[in-house]
Amino acid sequence: MQEQTSRIAAQLLRAALAHFDSQRQAALATLDIYLHKPVAIGDHPNLVQEIANATERLASAEEAIEALERNFLSAQPPVEGTPQNVDE
Repeated sequence: MQEQTSRIAAQLLRAALAHFDSQRQAALATLDIYLHKPVAIGDHPNLVQEIANATERLASAEEAIEALERNFLSAQPPVEGTPQNVDE
């Protein structure tokens, strides 16, 4: 039963990481278009705000990935009261 729980926890963690990575990739693609391919932008009257929004989405996704990695994939022993590494 413990092995199955660990396997499910690992799958859920991978799914969450994939979710945030896809958000990160989408934000990077958006920023790349806005900053390096202005022909693809078209008519955007509020381009600075669009860049700010994409930057916030990028930062949020990267922060979430780092938080999951720090708390669940760290090679260091867990602090008392924190969840165990799901890959163990």
